[in-house]
Amino acid sequence: MWARRSILLGAAGLSVGLPASVLAQEALSSDDQFFSEGRYLPTYLDLKAKAEAGDQAARQMLSQFASFLGDEATAVGLDERPPRPSLIPPDLDGAVARDAIEAIVEAARNTRIVILNEAHNISGHRAFAARVMRALRPLGYDWFAAETFTPPQPVPLVRVGSYTKGAPFLASYGYYTHDPVFAEMVREAARLGYRFSDYEQSFDQRAPDDADSAAQIAAREEAQADNLIANILSVHPEARVFVFVGYSHAMETEGRGDLWFAARLKAKTGIDPLTIERSRNWPAIAPQNDAPHVAAVLARFAPENPIVVSRDGESIATPNYAGKMDMSVFHPRMTPVAGRPGWLAADPERRRVTIKVPPLDEQVLIQALSTAEATAGPPSDHYLLPPGASEATFFLHPGRYFFRQETAAGIQPAFGALSVD
Repeated sequence: MWARRSILLGAAGLSVGLPASVLAQEALSSDDQFFSEGRYLPTYLDLKAKAEAGDQAARQMLSQFASFLGDEATAVGLDERPPRPSLIPPDLDGAVARDAIEAIVEAARNTRIVILNEAHNISGHRAFAARVMRALRPLGYDWFAAETFTPPQPVPLVRVGSYTKGAPFLASYGYYTHDPVFAEMVREAARLGYRFSDYEQSFDQRAPDDADSAAQIAAREEAQADNLIANILSVHPEARVFVFVGYSHAMETEGRGDLWFAARLKAKTGIDPLTIERSRNWPAIAPQNDAPHVAAVLARFAPENPIVVSRDGESIATPNYAGKMDMSVFHPRMTPVAGRPGWLAADPERRRVTIKVPPLDEQVLIQALSTAEATAGPPSDHYLLPPGASEATFFLHPGRYFFRQETAAGIQPAFGALSVD
């Protein structure tokens, strides 16, 4: 017995002396650093460099990604230009304006589905969506579905349907939810009692790879409508649903070549949704670049809050969507507050918090994260500070937070914490 044990130990000892194989590693891309480490700056800086070099795909992505960092000058202003002289502003003679939230609440009482659209490069659209979400809850709206929520995949992933009040909000729940404004909206919705569902098309619902763009759009819109019905309406027949989409998905009549998500959902369920458009109505960074319909509304009504405008009972909207949705929301041009967007400062549910920051000798992303959630998901608020800045102003919901910096080299250790009452 001892002899056999000695032989085995000797054999094991021989293996210890053999050289171990060293595995080659792949360098992390900027996207890898974003999705795996939660680092925003590598992707932001990479997209900026590529866009400046003439890469048009990177330029388009930069306008969306910059909104995640609070860089409105890039997100909104990157591609804005003065409007073409041939574009004619709407006739506002006799037009009337109403507070947008009041108009939405009144109309939402008469349906079970509210569909609100956004432009994917405008974080302020998400702040307004949070106000809509709050206003709908007392009417019995209890489901929140969003285009960005991660759909079923071949490899099982965590899905937003498992998210509830008190649980960490995971970065993997969606793509646009990496914008802290969007993530905070969903966190707040959970606190208010909403349940969540994805409805995006799955891999097996896609059109063939060689299908033209029209067929691909049709397949996606059909799948989205089917999935929302299967995930919510079929199993919860009394549900009232707030749906957050991008651009044309909210059209409930045919347009831009086909029937889109809202139109197909209406046909399949018999429910006439309240459809709300805003994606072409945001004020430009430079007022001279406002679209004619936006410039006309802002000049005529000088709104301090989002409004809807109608004339002879017809909603005033961007020409692309006129008559395709129930109402169109126009947002005021707001003055920044402490370097932050005016629309963020105007949110009554957020508190203004100014802190001292460590000395900065480079551009830094300053982040506020909930101590209850730690680093599971996107920050509760963050934005870029230039070199030399000594203070940072955040707009936060009540809670306890810790603060840290992300530099080009990586995420630095937290440098402070405080409670927001």
